[in-house]
Amino acid sequence: MAMDNPLHPGKIIKDILIDGANLSVTDAADHLSISRTTLSRLLNGHIGISAEMAIRLSKLLKNTDVVMWMNLQRDYDIWVAGKLSKKIHVVPLKKAA
Repeated sequence: MAMDNPLHPGKIIKDILIDGANLSVTDAADHLSISRTTLSRLLNGHIGISAEMAIRLSKLLKNTDVVMWMNLQRDYDIWVAGKLSKKIHVVPLKKAA
C-alpha cells in the first residue's frame, strides 16, 4: 500500500548506507560501482532509482530485492504525479459513431 507522503528512495538509501553503515558517499559509490556524483544526486532526490540501480542496491544490501526498490520509486513517483494531477489537462477521446 502506498504511503500518503512517501520518502524519496534516496533518503532511504542515505539512512541505510551513509548514516546506518557509516559510509562516506564516496565509499558507498565505490561499493555500488557508480560515480560519487550519481550517488549524490540520488541521495539528494535529484534522480530516481532505475532498474539497473535497483539491481545494484539489491546486490549490495542482501536483505532487499529489486522489486522492493522499484516499488519504492514507483510509489514516490505516483505521489509526486498525484500532487500535480489538477494541473494535468487532456482532451478526451471522442466516441466512435
